[in-house]
Amino acid sequence: MFDLMTRAKNAIEAYNTQLRINSANIANMSTPGYKTIKVSFQTIFERIINGGTAAQDQLGGTNPMQLGGNVGISGTSLDFSQGSIAEGDSLSLAINGSGLFAVSPDDGNTIVYTRTGKFQLDSAGNLVTDNGMLVYGLRGGSLQPITGLNIYNPDLLSWTSDGRLVEYTDATFSVVNRETGFSAALTTFNNRAGLAQSFGNTFVETEASGTAQTFQTTGGSFGTVIPRSIEQSNVFFTGETIDAQEAQRAMSGNLSMLKMISDEITNFINKIS
Repeated sequence: MFDLMTRAKNAIEAYNTQLRINSANIANMSTPGYKTIKVSFQTIFERIINGGTAAQDQLGGTNPMQLGGNVGISGTSLDFSQGSIAEGDSLSLAINGSGLFAVSPDDGNTIVYTRTGKFQLDSAGNLVTDNGMLVYGLRGGSLQPITGLNIYNPDLLSWTSDGRLVEYTDATFSVVNRETGFSAALTTFNNRAGLAQSFGNTFVETEASGTAQTFQTTGGSFGTVIPRSIEQSNVFFTGETIDAQEAQRAMSGNLSMLKMISDEITNFINKIS
């Protein structure tokens, strides 16, 4: 009886974890560049009573006798499938491909990565994310913070289709007036699904993801950029809702199992008391 209670308890904990992940995904449906978290399950502590026998002579074989086992979370991963592209501001930049932008929350002491290209200028002329992290780009072939932009007209600063940050002549963004010398910098990882979520819709590398690859400009193997655009979240609302409903049903079934076992134990105690 008690092993049945443990099995039901472990299942409830596993499905509760799935519900928490579904909730987080749905909550971030409108977060630009957000990547869905996927959860996978596994059977644990499998129990085989008899390994079965092979057929011989005129006798048929027997299948293994097994009682199954508990269920648990085998792991979670980030789904880096492409999100839809929406219109953004003049300094916004979307990635079509596997690339990630490099940003820093602490003046370069720490580099984190993001798909959210919702950029803007701060009062000092630095290009920053919408939550104030410094954006990095390529200049002269090296990775540098994008700074010193206060000498340009902020209303006419934008990106070209090949990833250069320039000052245009007017708000049609068709004729370049001046070059800033900066280009968008993209990197990626051997295993993007192994990145860990961090603050401000950023990601940090882990042992599973490996280290960041050498930065490239747009048009390489890491993808292309789309000026004045933003990549939307890739959360599939209907799928998340269905998964959450299935997890709720599974939890309800295991709660019913716990109640049945509890009732049996209570009846047994009453009989011997």
